[in-house]
Amino acid sequence: MAQVLEDSGRQVMISVDPHKASWTAAAVDASLRPLATIRVSVGDDGYRSLRRFARKWSNTHWAIEGATGLGAPLTRRLSEDGVDVVDVPAKLAARVRLLSTGHGRKSDDADAVSVGVAALTAHGLTTARMDAAVTALRAIVEQIGAVPV
Repeated sequence: MAQVLEDSGRQVMISVDPHKASWTAAAVDASLRPLATIRVSVGDDGYRSLRRFARKWSNTHWAIEGATGLGAPLTRRLSEDGVDVVDVPAKLAARVRLLSTGHGRKSDDADAVSVGVAALTAHGLTTARMDAAVTALRAIVEQIGAVPV
């Protein structure tokens, strides 16, 4: 989605479909309309790009699919910056995508929009909390996985 729709001052959900190498984010307004999407590489540059993307709207909230799983690195960065993140279960986002499109075809943009719609409409979703011990263990496991055997 190349065009970025104007800031109406209404609530905008910045919703993220995380992967190991990239984050795809969508801005979804309170009427469930996608405003824009962006795909960035995981890392410092990608994180800064996501934060710049979110600053295009004045009243933003964040939702990440699997915020304490595959989305944990981004959740951790946002939490360190004082940003609360809604954790959207992958199954819920998949159901939203299926119901909104009539088919289960996946794309990162569609997944990110589905995360936003789920976060704006579902009841009982929780704010992601990063456990320091779990975070440390994940970092160790990632490092072990990166070492050639």
